[in-house]
Amino acid sequence: MAEVLGCKRKRDSESMCDVVCKKLKVNGEHGELQRLQDEDVPRLSRPDDQLCDWISVRDVSELLQYVTLRKHHNVKKPSWCRLHQEDRVEKVHVAVLEGVAQLHFYTNYSQFKHLRSKYTTRCTLVPSSGDLLSELFNSDLSVPDSSAVSGSALHTAPPTANVNYHPVVQRYGMKKKVMSSYLLTEQERIKKKFPVKGGQGFESFVCTQADDHVTDSSPLYGLDCEMCITQEGLELTRVAMVNSRGECVLDELVKPYNTIINYCTKFSGITRSMLKNVTTRLHDVQMKIVALLPGNAVLVGHSLDNDLRALRLIHPHLIDTSLLYLKEFGQRFKLKLLAKVILKRDIQSEERRGHDPCEDAHAALDLAQYFITKGPRQVVECHLQDLWGFEFFPVNEALNGSIHTHTTSSLVFGHALNKAGLPALFLGQSEAPSHVSFSHLWRRHYCNTNKESVCVFRRVCQSYALSLVQFSSHSEDLRKNPTGETHRLQQMALRLKLMCVLFVGPLPHNYTEKKIHTLLKPYSELRSVRLLQSTHMLYAVVEFQHLEGAELALQSLTNLQVEGTMIKLQRPVNELTLDLEASLADLQNDIQNNHIIYVGGLSWQRRHQLLQAFSSYGPFCDLTPASGSGTCQRHTRMKFLSSDSACAALDSMVQMGNRKLNMCRAITPAHMHTWTHTNPVTVETNVESAGLEEYKASEVTERAGVTCAQDGGMQRVMRRLDRNLGKMYRALERDTLSIVILPGFIRDGVEYHGLCFVQVKQVKGH
Repeated sequence: MAEVLGCKRKRDSESMCDVVCKKLKVNGEHGELQRLQDEDVPRLSRPDDQLCDWISVRDVSELLQYVTLRKHHNVKKPSWCRLHQEDRVEKVHVAVLEGVAQLHFYTNYSQFKHLRSKYTTRCTLVPSSGDLLSELFNSDLSVPDSSAVSGSALHTAPPTANVNYHPVVQRYGMKKKVMSSYLLTEQERIKKKFPVKGGQGFESFVCTQADDHVTDSSPLYGLDCEMCITQEGLELTRVAMVNSRGECVLDELVKPYNTIINYCTKFSGITRSMLKNVTTRLHDVQMKIVALLPGNAVLVGHSLDNDLRALRLIHPHLIDTSLLYLKEFGQRFKLKLLAKVILKRDIQSEERRGHDPCEDAHAALDLAQYFITKGPRQVVECHLQDLWGFEFFPVNEALNGSIHTHTTSSLVFGHALNKAGLPALFLGQSEAPSHVSFSHLWRRHYCNTNKESVCVFRRVCQSYALSLVQFSSHSEDLRKNPTGETHRLQQMALRLKLMCVLFVGPLPHNYTEKKIHTLLKPYSELRSVRLLQSTHMLYAVVEFQHLEGAELALQSLTNLQVEGTMIKLQRPVNELTLDLEASLADLQNDIQNNHIIYVGGLSWQRRHQLLQAFSSYGPFCDLTPASGSGTCQRHTRMKFLSSDSACAALDSMVQMGNRKLNMCRAITPAHMHTWTHTNPVTVETNVESAGLEEYKASEVTERAGVTCAQDGGMQRVMRRLDRNLGKMYRALERDTLSIVILPGFIRDGVEYHGLCFVQVKQVKGH
């Protein structure tokens, strides 16, 4: 590190350049400029020399793993990016735009106002060869190389776990027990807020005629209730009981005393018409239950405390299946999942409107009987993988004459989230991320439309460490004719090429191409110059290397006197260029450009003088030659740490000596070179093809006219997607990492690359 930006430090004095150089350091391996001290805001950055490099779905998964699990597991830092102020980033939101690829973004560039203005990091994504969500969340935890990990850190690698430490075994032991061993004790009922006799707030509750003569042959009764919301809160609308043979002995609709605000029909199945002629009240069903239950009866249910509070009933002999099948960190399985995994029974199906309390009561009763019959150890070993997410491999070891059974945990990302107690949310128009292991551990919500997904997300997103929203984007329509989108991409590339073209003239009759080069080279390298001899007066068609060069020349040279002749510069006009000003404004407003200025006609080798000239406007984070500047590197891109500094410099008359600098806001985003996959958009052309007539614009515009109606529909789809993304972004908490994935796809052996947008939310509401 003997040199920083070409300036050697002087021992005897410190120039202004030295002061600026002190703010920067050089990475000895890559020469990457980095600030010595990060800004006091969390953000994600990529090295400038890697901005156009592709990333994979695995890279995105590593970033998700690091942000969510770094405090719980020894996970590897992602190598393709750097997360600054990482301790402040704890929540992650991921949005997947199903079926959308990079080409859809760039061919509908103007429609994605929120993506362009809110996400500073933009990476080309190699499409997944399989299922994207599976590749994101089924991947093994990415751990550092063993050589880089200390012995004390190695304990966080996937462990070999003994069933002795399973929460069910910890609570109930290994041995099979009698039924009465699984009854909730009085201390447990108080701790879990079950109604208890003499408890505070339960003074008006009705007590059953229970006695203390509970034996292992005492009768079991399954209980389940449905509730609605009234002016006083949750109130009972239906109650069902089944006996130990599964026979329904009670199924009653109940009319609340208070006015109903929400029938909760989606869950309860209760409607206004069902309760219209009902006369049964809470007191009536209380008396029926008291009469039905023998003194030694045991009530069985799932989250039974809620049912008893709705019934305003106290009964001391209880088995709660949500507390039998224990999860880590005090979480509870849903009854629907337990019934599916344990009983191989589908309950609470989508086809039925609301829950059936008889069905739910029967399922809870069967789950309790199964647990009692099998015993805790056998339940754990039989369902360790499909319910708790562990893979079970029995290993017999003779140890002091006894046999022990071990389990091995294959710790993948999805399960690691659950083990760490980090809640995850899935929203979308599919039932669930079906190919994702442990998807049953997620909080899932089926949404009929993208709009509904956004509404639900805005309401609940702040309660989850990781939220995933899968947007439907008519992917089949998008994928039917990807070559049509490729043609539109070529059309856009041509538009960008035409932005770099200017007509210059009229020129003196003796003007040469060399003089034109001399006139315009202070603004940008020139790709080609061609004199038009067939016009009434002499004109030239000039193609600039950089969009910025064409813009600077247009602003600076119009109405310029050249050898007594007044010349002007203008862009070509045809169907593709009618709204070039709007396209230029979109590019200038791209968030990737808001703190970068382009300085034309000044050699990058004089960068130390540039630093001096601009030092008063704010600190820099980078200074590079404009891409494609050739070996001379006459033009420079200056990246400030803030957009305010860039604006201040642009608003000023910056000079070096007696020379005013030609500068403008950067127009070409750093990621632009991936727009056509591997080649820059403004590809090289020879002199013969430089004329406007040679661009084949008529052919492209004719094709555009044929697909105009289709393009309008596509633009509406993309605009709606972008609007939904904007609403979701505004709902995020500050310091949340937001990732938007355009997955891309593989069709007929051709890869249509995706895009990944990444941003740490800074200010709530923006």
